[in-house]
Amino acid sequence: MCPVKSWQRYSGVVFLFIAAVVIQQSVWVLRLFDHGQPGSGFMPFGLGVILAILAVTLIVTNRGTDETRVPFWRPKAWLHPLLAVVITSVYIVVFDDIGAITSVVVLVSGWLLFVERKSVAVSALTGVLTGLVVYLVFDRLLQTPFPRGILF
Repeated sequence: MCPVKSWQRYSGVVFLFIAAVVIQQSVWVLRLFDHGQPGSGFMPFGLGVILAILAVTLIVTNRGTDETRVPFWRPKAWLHPLLAVVITSVYIVVFDDIGAITSVVVLVSGWLLFVERKSVAVSALTGVLTGLVVYLVFDRLLQTPFPRGILF
Protein backbone atom coordinates (compact mmCIF):
# COMPACT_ATOMS: atom_id res chain seq x y z
CA MET A 1 0.00 0.00 0.00
CA CYS A 2 1.14 3.52 -0.73
CA PRO A 3 1.42 6.22 1.92
CA VAL A 4 -1.65 8.38 1.41
CA LYS A 5 -0.45 11.76 2.62
CA SER A 6 2.77 11.69 0.64
CA TRP A 7 0.86 10.79 -2.55
CA GLN A 8 -1.54 13.65 -1.85
CA ARG A 9 1.44 15.99 -1.53
CA TYR A 10 2.94 14.69 -4.78
CA SER A 11 -0.34 15.19 -6.61
CA GLY A 12 -0.58 18.70 -5.13
CA VAL A 13 2.84 19.51 -6.57
CA VAL A 14 1.79 18.15 -9.99
CA PHE A 15 -1.43 20.22 -9.90
CA LEU A 16 0.58 23.29 -8.87
CA PHE A 17 2.89 22.76 -11.86
CA ILE A 18 -0.12 22.42 -14.19
CA ALA A 19 -1.62 25.60 -12.71
CA ALA A 20 1.67 27.45 -13.28
CA VAL A 21 1.74 26.37 -16.93
CA VAL A 22 -1.90 27.42 -17.44
CA ILE A 23 -1.27 30.81 -15.83
CA GLN A 24 1.93 31.33 -17.82
CA GLN A 25 0.27 30.43 -21.12
CA SER A 26 -2.77 32.58 -20.45
CA VAL A 27 -0.55 35.60 -19.77
CA TRP A 28 2.15 35.13 -22.43
CA VAL A 29 0.28 33.49 -25.29
CA LEU A 30 -3.31 34.61 -24.81
CA ARG A 31 -4.46 38.06 -23.81
CA LEU A 32 -5.98 38.75 -20.40
CA PHE A 33 -7.64 41.94 -21.64
CA ASP A 34 -8.35 43.11 -25.17
CA HIS A 35 -9.56 46.71 -25.64
CA GLY A 36 -10.94 46.92 -22.11
CA GLN A 37 -12.79 43.60 -22.37
CA PRO A 38 -11.76 40.21 -20.98
CA GLY A 39 -9.59 38.48 -23.55
CA SER A 40 -9.19 34.85 -24.47
CA GLY A 41 -6.72 34.27 -21.62
CA PHE A 42 -8.92 35.69 -18.89
CA MET A 43 -10.86 32.52 -18.11
CA PRO A 44 -7.85 30.16 -18.25
CA PHE A 45 -5.97 32.56 -15.98
CA GLY A 46 -8.77 32.54 -13.42
CA LEU A 47 -9.06 28.75 -13.55
CA GLY A 48 -5.29 28.44 -13.20
CA VAL A 49 -5.35 30.62 -10.09
CA ILE A 50 -8.17 28.51 -8.62
CA LEU A 51 -6.24 25.32 -9.42
CA ALA A 52 -3.12 26.77 -7.79
CA ILE A 53 -5.05 27.67 -4.64
CA LEU A 54 -6.54 24.17 -4.46
CA ALA A 55 -3.12 22.58 -5.07
CA VAL A 56 -1.52 24.59 -2.27
CA THR A 57 -4.43 23.66 -0.01
CA LEU A 58 -3.89 19.98 -0.90
CA ILE A 59 -0.20 20.23 -0.06
CA VAL A 60 -0.73 22.12 3.21
CA THR A 61 -3.55 19.92 4.53
CA ASN A 62 -1.54 16.73 3.97
CA ARG A 63 1.53 17.66 5.98
CA GLY A 64 2.92 15.27 8.54
CA THR A 65 3.35 11.54 8.66
CA ASP A 66 1.07 9.04 7.04
CA GLU A 67 -1.64 7.36 9.05
CA THR A 68 -1.60 3.69 9.86
CA ARG A 69 -2.46 1.48 6.95
CA VAL A 70 -5.78 -0.29 6.81
CA PRO A 71 -6.67 -3.13 4.44
CA PHE A 72 -8.38 -1.92 1.29
CA TRP A 73 -10.74 -4.88 0.93
CA ARG A 74 -12.40 -6.31 3.99
CA PRO A 75 -14.39 -9.57 3.70
CA LYS A 76 -17.47 -9.07 1.49
CA ALA A 77 -16.43 -5.50 0.72
CA TRP A 78 -17.34 -6.10 -2.93
CA LEU A 79 -21.03 -6.29 -1.99
CA HIS A 80 -21.60 -2.53 -1.64
CA PRO A 81 -20.12 -1.58 -5.02
CA LEU A 82 -22.06 -4.43 -6.63
CA LEU A 83 -25.30 -3.21 -5.04
CA ALA A 84 -24.58 0.31 -6.27
CA VAL A 85 -24.07 -0.95 -9.82
CA VAL A 86 -27.24 -3.06 -9.69
CA ILE A 87 -29.38 -0.21 -8.33
CA THR A 88 -28.03 2.21 -10.95
CA SER A 89 -28.60 -0.36 -13.71
CA VAL A 90 -32.20 -0.88 -12.61
CA TYR A 91 -32.67 2.90 -12.62
CA ILE A 92 -31.37 3.14 -16.19
CA VAL A 93 -33.46 0.22 -17.47
CA VAL A 94 -36.78 1.30 -15.95
CA PHE A 95 -36.34 5.05 -16.50
CA ASP A 96 -38.49 5.23 -19.65
CA ASP A 97 -40.99 2.59 -18.55
CA ILE A 98 -42.00 3.80 -15.09
CA GLY A 99 -41.14 7.46 -15.64
CA ALA A 100 -38.45 9.82 -14.52
CA ILE A 101 -39.90 10.90 -11.20
CA THR A 102 -40.78 7.39 -10.05
CA SER A 103 -37.32 6.21 -11.13
CA VAL A 104 -35.69 8.89 -8.99
CA VAL A 105 -37.77 7.79 -5.99
CA VAL A 106 -36.77 4.15 -6.54
CA LEU A 107 -33.09 5.04 -7.05
CA VAL A 108 -32.75 7.22 -3.95
CA SER A 109 -34.81 4.89 -1.74
CA GLY A 110 -32.96 1.79 -2.92
CA TRP A 111 -29.57 3.43 -2.58
CA LEU A 112 -30.23 4.61 0.96
CA LEU A 113 -31.82 1.33 2.02
CA PHE A 114 -29.39 -1.18 0.51
CA VAL A 115 -26.10 0.66 0.02
CA GLU A 116 -26.13 3.13 2.90
CA ARG A 117 -28.18 0.84 5.18
CA LYS A 118 -30.54 3.53 6.40
CA SER A 119 -33.90 2.64 7.93
CA VAL A 120 -36.91 1.99 5.72
CA ALA A 121 -38.64 5.14 6.98
CA VAL A 122 -35.66 7.39 6.27
CA SER A 123 -35.08 5.79 2.87
CA ALA A 124 -38.71 6.07 1.80
CA LEU A 125 -39.14 9.62 3.08
CA THR A 126 -35.92 10.82 1.46
CA GLY A 127 -36.81 9.10 -1.82
CA VAL A 128 -40.29 10.61 -1.93
CA LEU A 129 -39.04 14.09 -0.99
CA THR A 130 -36.30 13.88 -3.64
CA GLY A 131 -38.86 12.85 -6.24
CA LEU A 132 -41.11 15.72 -5.16
CA VAL A 133 -38.28 18.25 -5.47
CA VAL A 134 -37.31 16.89 -8.91
CA TYR A 135 -40.96 17.08 -9.98
CA LEU A 136 -41.45 20.64 -8.73
CA VAL A 137 -38.17 22.02 -10.05
CA PHE A 138 -37.94 20.28 -13.42
CA ASP A 139 -41.55 19.56 -14.37
CA ARG A 140 -43.34 22.58 -12.95
CA LEU A 141 -40.72 25.32 -12.67
CA LEU A 142 -38.46 24.60 -15.66
CA GLN A 143 -41.12 22.71 -17.68
CA THR A 144 -38.65 20.04 -18.75
CA PRO A 145 -40.29 17.18 -20.64
CA PHE A 146 -39.58 13.98 -18.70
CA PRO A 147 -40.73 10.51 -19.68
CA ARG A 148 -44.15 9.89 -18.14
CA GLY A 149 -44.70 6.64 -16.36
CA ILE A 150 -47.07 4.80 -14.09
CA LEU A 151 -47.53 7.49 -11.43
CA PHE A 152 -46.09 10.67 -12.97
